[in-house]
Amino acid sequence: MVNGKCSEETEVLSGVPQGSVLGPLLFLIYINDIGDNFSSNFFLYADDLKLFSTDPMHIDSDLEILEDWCDKWQMSVAPTKM
Repeated sequence: MVNGKCSEETEVLSGVPQGSVLGPLLFLIYINDIGDNFSSNFFLYADDLKLFSTDPMHIDSDLEILEDWCDKWQMSVAPTKM
């Protein structure tokens, strides 16, 4: 309740409603293991992931690992951001 008003109820069948208080925390918990098997270094910030390495083979391998992870957890990569 904010200023005496409640938001409307909505049924959520999967995921977390955008703008929810717990959304960012739940997302971080969900993707916490995303880099466990990368051979490259990486940065995570919110919903962005950046891989970096001096060895192009590591990047190629890690992109395959990322693809497998995304398939397993039903996530997708925004191709326009790649």
